[in-house]
Amino acid sequence: MPFVTFTVRRGLSTADKFHLSAAMIEAQVAAGFQRDDLFHRFLELDHGNLLADPRFPDYAIDRTDRFIVVEVIISKGRPTGTAAIFAEEAVRQFGERLHLAPQDVLFIFQEVEPDLPRFPAESVNQKATSDA
Repeated sequence: MPFVTFTVRRGLSTADKFHLSAAMIEAQVAAGFQRDDLFHRFLELDHGNLLADPRFPDYAIDRTDRFIVVEVIISKGRPTGTAAIFAEEAVRQFGERLHLAPQDVLFIFQEVEPDLPRFPAESVNQKATSDA
């Protein structure tokens, strides 16, 4: 279950948020996740609260005001290359759908243990079933 947080500068339209989310779903599917696995969150920051060097790590073109940070939490144990597929397809989709340049996207991937509880109601229902 990928959990995705988009950190963007304040003012991104609802339509653009929808397009980012739809593009991310396509990237998730390309990386082997289910299409209906939708857990996306948008954090909007004022311009002065999302700072980035314009060319790090050695871009020929500056980042723009459309710069976003995409944090993806996935379970450990996914096949090697899952994060790369995810990021490459997302950047391609962001470009097609929003004309977002690759230098305007920063990905951060975090892996968590797959057996950590995520849906408390599911855990409660499983315990109730096993107690019956």
